Amino acid sequence: MIDDIHSRMQMATHYLDLMDRIEYRRVETTEDLETVGALRAKAYQAHNLTTHNGSMIDDLDYKENAYIFTVYYEERLISTIRLHHMTADQRDSTSIKLFPDVLNPLLDQGMTFIDPVRHASDPELMGELPLPFLTLRLGAMATEYFDTNYCLAPVRRAHSAFYRRFFGATQLAEERKLEGIHDPIGLFAGRLVSSNTRLMDRYPFFRSTPRERELLFAPAEKLGVTPLTVRPTARFALARAKRPVAA
Repeated sequence: MIDDIHSRMQMATHYLDLMDRIEYRRVETTEDLETVGALRAKAYQAHNLTTHNGSMIDDLDYKENAYIFTVYYEERLISTIRLHHMTADQRDSTSIKLFPDVLNPLLDQGMTFIDPVRHASDPELMGELPLPFLTLRLGAMATEYFDTNYCLAPVRRAHSAFYRRFFGATQLAEERKLEGIHDPIGLFAGRLVSSNTRLMDRYPFFRSTPRERELLFAPAEKLGVTPLTVRPTARFALARAKRPVAA
């Protein structure tokens, strides 16, 4: 037990240090989107996940409620993710294509979701960096910024234990087949917000300041200009909360 606590505290400290060398960039141009498509294809093909041979760009990348990001480590592209902010008025997302019978009634009731999909990491860096945590942090920030009920997790069975353990996710639907993807996908959902003190205290690198979330997700007309890059603020948010790295 003591070893587990010590290991978790070391991990949290290490990840906070990594955040000092991370940049998030929102994809706004066709050129950047092509780069994203190439990384998706590289990652999915390396793990034999897809039947696609070319760039993995689809119609959902162009929807009004889509937010596509790239993650850089010391100016090297390491991962990408696409988030859809789902509401009753804007339902476009991968998950609703696969689970319309599950999600449409919830949206009809007024519930809202973040749907993080097309998560792709450079396969050459797997094992060297905690790529899932660095990337999925964007989903946690979007959940808080848009004040949604849940963050969805449409994942393969092999990844379901990860989402249950780290994010307290619960399963909403059994696996179904998604076109172009070899393995069937199940649907999970979790509460990834700062009020979830267990997640934020145990994994403080998921914390963020309101300003970081605004720079990432606010419309350009509100910001006045679209920032080229956004630095993580987990360390500042932790200090502001005056909370130590939890055991």
